[in-house]
Amino acid sequence: MQPDIQQLTVLYDETCAVCRRARDWLAGQPTFLPVELVPAGSVDAERRFGAVPWKGSELVVIADNGHVWAGPGAYIMAMWVTRRWRPWSLRLAGKRFGRQAERMFHLITANRKRLGWLIREEECDWCENPAQ
Repeated sequence: MQPDIQQLTVLYDETCAVCRRARDWLAGQPTFLPVELVPAGSVDAERRFGAVPWKGSELVVIADNGHVWAGPGAYIMAMWVTRRWRPWSLRLAGKRFGRQAERMFHLITANRKRLGWLIREEECDWCENPAQ
């Protein structure tokens, strides 16, 4: 995707249970590059990324080289940085599955507040041991 990237920053909605679970999942994944997870509503996010128009309403991934992805592209980049899910990110970004993946990501984003009630806030065995 972007060979000149050395680090990614992920801005997530800290008020959303689905987003917090996704943050926890990503934090537990082995990655090819360092990933910084920053709450979109934080003072740090505002100071560093205040000009990003989607901050807080969409998942946003920002590379240290200045590239910014929001929405479906951000989901793909979050998968791309992981050792386990990079092959899937490439498949989902391709022509064969791209449109379906984009629709799925939009559906999740549009309904994330409603889906939040399904998320247990306590520890999740699947998140910690996904191979089971």
